[in-house]
Amino acid sequence: MKSLILTSLYLAKDTIHRWFSRVSSPLARVLVVYFLGLCALCSLGSYALATKIVRDKIISRGGDLVLVTMVPSRASDCAHLPTAAELEELLDIETYALSSAGSARLQNGQHASVYTFDFDRMGQYLPHMAASGGPTLLQSPDGTLPPGPADVEFMGEQCTVFVRNLPENHLLMRLIHSRGIIVQADSLPDKHARHSFVRLVARVRHLENTESILRVERYFKNLIRLEQANGNVISASRLLEELDTVLSKQNLCRMAFCLGISCIVGILLTALAGMEYRQNEYIYTLMKSFGIHPIMLVGAFIVENIIIVGASFAAAVVTFMHFQKIIVSQLLKLGNYSLSLEEILPEIHIISITLGVCILISSIPIIIAAHRDIGRVLK
Repeated sequence: MKSLILTSLYLAKDTIHRWFSRVSSPLARVLVVYFLGLCALCSLGSYALATKIVRDKIISRGGDLVLVTMVPSRASDCAHLPTAAELEELLDIETYALSSAGSARLQNGQHASVYTFDFDRMGQYLPHMAASGGPTLLQSPDGTLPPGPADVEFMGEQCTVFVRNLPENHLLMRLIHSRGIIVQADSLPDKHARHSFVRLVARVRHLENTESILRVERYFKNLIRLEQANGNVISASRLLEELDTVLSKQNLCRMAFCLGISCIVGILLTALAGMEYRQNEYIYTLMKSFGIHPIMLVGAFIVENIIIVGASFAAAVVTFMHFQKIIVSQLLKLGNYSLSLEEILPEIHIISITLGVCILISSIPIIIAAHRDIGRVLK
């Protein structure tokens, strides 16, 4: 154990001595790995950032939503849906569901659809309704009616509703569009609920890939079929599938780019390692004759390259993360966007793996030289 420690210390001291006596050797490795790593992060980061921008735009335009319409096959039937809690537990989605109950004429001459909701969803809708729980007209912020009481004509009778504004990006606005009147079902005749169709909007909470939304789409299609109802399910699954196809093709480009970088780094490390070993081959051969195993000599060069390459690439990562906004906006021309460390982590893994392979390949000449016959070197 003592000899192992002393040998390791000697090899470490020898490595540090070589660094200071021939600064160009470690400096060349540092600069090449640093700048190639930074270029690789910029290139691969642009792929990741472009993917993020496209995915965010798709989601902002409803790419994470599923719209469901169910119409009973017979007039005497009612369309049934699972509760919001059941759907959330089963599919991890946020849902709003409304039953159509006709339309009403507003005081300004426009029309608004009238909707009811199931009793189990009352907790969802009461916060958006009038304080008394009475009929409420929900509209977008740019609606024509001012918030407060308003007169409408519904089913040939005049009634008063309370007008409230909803944010434009609220999930409920996907169902009622620009405006809609929400009424508790028990305040309407049964026939209006019985003849109505049901519309549901679902938002996938964690849209990780296309399968996340396809799973929800398949569930509601099967539900419509089992309920023997008519209806349809609308989602952006095809658009997301096309995006995944494009990304899979980009993966080939990313791997080819990393392969090119690994070739450059591998050639440099191999050449420098072989040259430095040949310059100290006599000393290392003497150490072998004293009983030092060749694996320790090879391991010293591998550890040396791991330290240099690892530190250089770490510096490239820190530089990219610190100046990424300048790189993205000025160099890549992708606007005022940025990537978190978690988002760029797959690219860091790819580059790290290729650099690790380069280190292992560069040790092959050292392995061959370390196993040369002692007599042929010392003669």
